[in-house]
Amino acid sequence: MADGVNGLLVERPERLLRDRVTDAVREAITRGDLEPGRRLTERELGELTGVSRTSLREALRSLQAEGLVERSGARGLQVAVLTAPVVSELYDVRAPLEAAAVELCVRNASDTQVANLRTALTQPDELDDQLAATRRFYDLLLDAAGNSILQQMFGSIEARIHALRRVSLRIGGRAEESHRELLEIVDLIARRDGPAAAAAATAHVLAAKAAALAALENSIA
Repeated sequence: MADGVNGLLVERPERLLRDRVTDAVREAITRGDLEPGRRLTERELGELTGVSRTSLREALRSLQAEGLVERSGARGLQVAVLTAPVVSELYDVRAPLEAAAVELCVRNASDTQVANLRTALTQPDELDDQLAATRRFYDLLLDAAGNSILQQMFGSIEARIHALRRVSLRIGGRAEESHRELLEIVDLIARRDGPAAAAAATAHVLAAKAAALAALENSIA
């Protein structure tokens, strides 16, 4: 390598392909196209995605780390089944993380960032659009919070929370309630009221937890 020249390594196409495969399978799981408990074979996924088994293995390892895929004895890998205890644990972890993010926003967010949070909450009619808007809202929230460690901790459970959000927002009236709760959080951030904003964030997560558990119970009944 030429003297004094560093950092010019180009990312290998194989890694980019693995990331695209991971994104595609993750989206299929969170949309419900690949339902909980469904067996995942490299052969079937290879036919669906048109990529090599090597890329699929790497993608499935990543999804295992995210908790979206799990090993099921002799059956091999399957889409993770989110049981009531796991759902409760996820939201119990999410609540203090979200409260911390909101308090950091109160301290660190610019007026423009707060305005962007409000804009992200323009309520769309379709569920997929609302899910995308909610994900955008949390991306902006974490960016405004300005804490990279908190961002990583959010990321470790976000895929499973997003999958649960898809089912919980179908509970009667929950989509509208969730929208109102998030608007209240933004109002409190704008007023720079950290304790009240954190309390509202905690209440929002607990309401989401109750809706997710109700949706899970309905699916089992």
